[in-house]
Amino acid sequence: HGTETIHKENDCLFKLDVTKVMFSKGNLAEKKLMSVVAPDEIVVDMFAGIGYFSIPIAVHSSPKKVISIELNPVSFGYLQENICLNHVESLVEPILGDCAIATPEGVADRVIMGYVEKTHNYLSKGIKALKPEGGMLHYHETTPERLVFERPLNRIQKAALQLGKKVEIIQTRRIKKYSP
Repeated sequence: HGTETIHKENDCLFKLDVTKVMFSKGNLAEKKLMSVVAPDEIVVDMFAGIGYFSIPIAVHSSPKKVISIELNPVSFGYLQENICLNHVESLVEPILGDCAIATPEGVADRVIMGYVEKTHNYLSKGIKALKPEGGMLHYHETTPERLVFERPLNRIQKAALQLGKKVEIIQTRRIKKYSP
């Protein structure tokens, strides 16, 4: 594998083949911020990829469990390898599957939806993954500049309302620019 590498970032190791899986070297501030969760939380990482968020959470926080869901078998293989490389097998439970089907319900203190393009299609699944008493939802959406805060907030509020949930927006921010 001449294009396979191990990238070290934020004291975490990420093995990947740059020709087969997406990896954003930027976005480090967001990844560092996301890696700090309260002790003993159960985290559901939808669209886990190779473990961009799951691995730093497991390495830098003390979660009870991180459930990492990934659909792409190549990315999932690297996710499994990265769990071992970072010695977090006891904390991270990888699930190969579609988030629309494989996302558990009512278990999470925190849900991470770090995806591009069609994240809003999975909002109800992300909200349902939270414990009945609620929790924290980290929602990323690829948004045209003119709608950067308005559209994601409207989508979150609408999805929550449809599920009979209340939502409190704690923070909004631009994470990075996106282009093909």
